[in-house]
Amino acid sequence: MDRKAVVLDYLGRCNTYAEESIVRKTERGEALETESWKSYIEFNNHAIEEINNGTLDHWFTPLPTKGMGDAHRIDVEELEHAQRAGWLSGLLSPRPLVLASTQDENGNKNLAPYTSVMAVSTGPPLLIASFSCNREGRYRDTLHNLRSTKKAILHFMPSSVAAVHAVDETASPLPEGESEWNLAGFTPHPLDPLLINEAVAALEVEFLEDRPLPDAVARLAVLRVTGLWTTEQTMPANGLDILCQHGHDRLTPAPNSWGKKVLNHYGSKPDSS
Repeated sequence: MDRKAVVLDYLGRCNTYAEESIVRKTERGEALETESWKSYIEFNNHAIEEINNGTLDHWFTPLPTKGMGDAHRIDVEELEHAQRAGWLSGLLSPRPLVLASTQDENGNKNLAPYTSVMAVSTGPPLLIASFSCNREGRYRDTLHNLRSTKKAILHFMPSSVAAVHAVDETASPLPEGESEWNLAGFTPHPLDPLLINEAVAALEVEFLEDRPLPDAVARLAVLRVTGLWTTEQTMPANGLDILCQHGHDRLTPAPNSWGKKVLNHYGSKPDSS
């Protein structure tokens, strides 16, 4: 787990306990004995602030002792597939875990997890996703369904161990005609049978096309976002607490223990308040 997140969670729980103690003592007429608890909360809040703004980063991550001076080069072409996948997954992460919900022309529903989905345009709103094939050369059911019905809903899942187990079930190989919905235990939303009730948020997408990738068996699909499913009332400027892949075959909560806005890409810095 993220060491910062663990400490922040612990300090938050300590403050909750202290606040409850203050309430109990006040109700018993022992208000004079609450000052030490108030000082304790103040100290914790100061520590929380310094963790969030990076002042205490050196407590959690040792300062680098060297740059790339002693680096060595690995020829990617000489790596076995599993090694290559492990290196790329470990370096190009974290990436959001997306659970794609589709159905075929007969209404049979399918669920499959992906970490290859990426936004490449906001006007128009376009995503790309990579779809591999098995050893027999058959592409994933998700791609077949997209080609057939042109629609999918891409879900972002809550950062819980229960969600990890459910997502893992959706990746299980199943005989043709069986649905991952039965394994994962998810429930469909009454407004759309492809929408997962247990998700945090979702993107409704339309399939536009898929193209071959150079020297690869995987194909790259282009998807246009047509709708957002959310319970949020405002834009999630700080992101959502969702599952991500960080490392190789490892799911983890979205890293959100601290953050700092970057504004230079606007050309002139807008108001960051």
